[in-house]
Amino acid sequence: METRKVKLEDAVGMILCHDITEIIPGERKGRAFKKGHRIEAEDLDRLRGLGKNHIYVLHMDEDEVHEDDGARILGEILGGQNVEVTEPYESRVNLHATAHGLLKVDTEGLYALNCLEDVVASTLPNYSIVTKGEMVAGTKVTPLVVKREIMETAQGIRREKGTIVSVIPFQPVKVSIVITGTEVYKGIIKDAFQEVLTKKVEALGGTVIHVSFAPDDEGIIREKIQEAVSKGSDVVLVSGGMSVDPDDVTPKAIRSVADVVKYGSPVLPGAMFMMSYIGDIAVIGIPACGMYAKITVFDLIYPRVAAGIKITKADIIALANGGLCRKCDPCRFPNCSFGRG
Repeated sequence: METRKVKLEDAVGMILCHDITEIIPGERKGRAFKKGHRIEAEDLDRLRGLGKNHIYVLHMDEDEVHEDDGARILGEILGGQNVEVTEPYESRVNLHATAHGLLKVDTEGLYALNCLEDVVASTLPNYSIVTKGEMVAGTKVTPLVVKREIMETAQGIRREKGTIVSVIPFQPVKVSIVITGTEVYKGIIKDAFQEVLTKKVEALGGTVIHVSFAPDDEGIIREKIQEAVSKGSDVVLVSGGMSVDPDDVTPKAIRSVADVVKYGSPVLPGAMFMMSYIGDIAVIGIPACGMYAKITVFDLIYPRVAAGIKITKADIIALANGGLCRKCDPCRFPNCSFGRG
């Protein structure tokens, strides 16, 4: 790359190496053309009006890429399913969600990109719930021109890692709720789980198709879970009775019919959470905190389930970093540290 002084009429397609200021007496003084701007034929009359007959431009070598083209390349590398990339603005492109869903970021691929010289790429936190049209990532190269070799290495990362930023739409899951507890079953106290869980399911496009109640009886709870499965549920939420107290038998009932991925989570509130499956049907044990705490481990795990992601033991363990709720008043979730480790 080198700087040249050229005649204005010869400058089309070349790149400005400095800002050009426009002064309108009594009105304004500001930037008319930005450093790094690629000169177009339609710019010439305005430049002449600014008193420019010659201009200083950058000459790029064959092994160099303009910052706007570099941004476009990075946008293509980052963007995956249900993500659209904007045109460069100030040498940066943004990525926007084209669907309401769950943001999935290949954090290793993102890290590898940012290890490259002159490359910047940032995203919203992995597993964020995003709305259609929301900006989910931004990327650019930092100098006016970047070595082509760097862009080729970045493209190699995409080939190796696959999609780096994508949005997984929420599925219209069918959910059954099994509410346990003798005191609720007998009407001694009023249930509060059904309303809370129904709102959270519907917020992500799901439908509650069946609600049942069971006393603290392992056999009856097991039957209610099996009944929920028989009704065509994609997800069964089993609430209450999840502690280690002798009369809390919900975990035993779940274990008797489902394969348990993890009992207990490194998230507070939500330590006595249970994740399990009957085939592809998610069976989730929700501790009592899910009834009275606004946000719990359920709010970190269920969006992934609603997006069709199968939960692993490692997924739950990874929530430890950021798994402590600050209990802010008012609650600012998801714009907070909870689940963002």
